[in-house]
Amino acid sequence: MVTNLFNERIQVAETFSDDERLVLICDDALECAKALPTDFFSLIVTSPPYNLGKEYEQRSSLRNYLAQQKPLIHELKRALKHGGSLCWEVGNYVEDGEVFPLDVYYYDLFKSEGLKLCNRIIWHFEHGLHCSLRFSGRYETLLWFSKSDDYVFHLDPVRVPAKYPGKLHFKGEKRGQPSGNPLGKNPSSFALN
Repeated sequence: MVTNLFNERIQVAETFSDDERLVLICDDALECAKALPTDFFSLIVTSPPYNLGKEYEQRSSLRNYLAQQKPLIHELKRALKHGGSLCWEVGNYVEDGEVFPLDVYYYDLFKSEGLKLCNRIIWHFEHGLHCSLRFSGRYETLLWFSKSDDYVFHLDPVRVPAKYPGKLHFKGEKRGQPSGNPLGKNPSSFALN
């Protein structure tokens, strides 16, 4: 049982059913994706392993890693509704001291599926490994792709306070009128922890 932003308690199911509001499945991602219905989801959010060699993944070359992710992207796109969005969070792959930004490598995989990039959202955090030969990587990237141009985006619930509330237009036909949205401004695609 979890509580959402509206203080509603939601049961977490362990197997997929279109009657469930929230499903958490711990299994092979590709096999799970293949079993999902076509044109069903409005939003899919995932963070695949970054090919770091952790206990739940087997490290391979960057080329093989990306080739392994391609069928999963295909299946998730198939499961999205026409106006659906797929959010894919990734970090960096490091080999022999060189940093490979995974979001850059993933871009072509998503484009080959006909998906359109809506945003690259940078999540900045203060924890993680401490590098000694370069700056420590304290961010990850969330790629937000849509299946079509008519995706749903609700800006008002995520607005942030305006930097200069009450600011007025200085000149022109709107002179003296408020220059910003009274509900707040559109936050940037740089998210601080």
